[in-house]
Amino acid sequence: MKQRLRIFMLACPLLCGTLTATAAPPTTEDLLNHSGFKEAYKAMITLPAWIVSGKGTSTPVEYVKQNGKTYALGHMCKPHDCAAQQLELVLATDHSGSWGLLSIKANNALKQTVLGSPTPEIEKVLRDAYTKNNPTD
Repeated sequence: MKQRLRIFMLACPLLCGTLTATAAPPTTEDLLNHSGFKEAYKAMITLPAWIVSGKGTSTPVEYVKQNGKTYALGHMCKPHDCAAQQLELVLATDHSGSWGLLSIKANNALKQTVLGSPTPEIEKVLRDAYTKNNPTD
């Protein structure tokens, strides 16, 4: 019985505190402004350095037309690791926007992240470019 009471007394601050607390739980924004959470959040949204700097192994661009506008379509990858990290990029030649498809392979799994909220047509251009640049996938 004493052992059970001791376990309860040790656990009570953790369990009882959350059950009887009258303060409202923090908001997501509150958590993201606290040390620890802030750093973890920044790490989650950070792009690889080769993408941020725009300094990767790249190929000459192609020009494509969509809905009467001209776009530059480019391909870039992480130096010395092209098979694992690639970026397809569409740049509006009038400088009105850019969109990307980041592809990262790890442990035989492919994770693709669309960047810049492209239209469905531009996203198709990005995905088709990835397929063209990776014919064995």
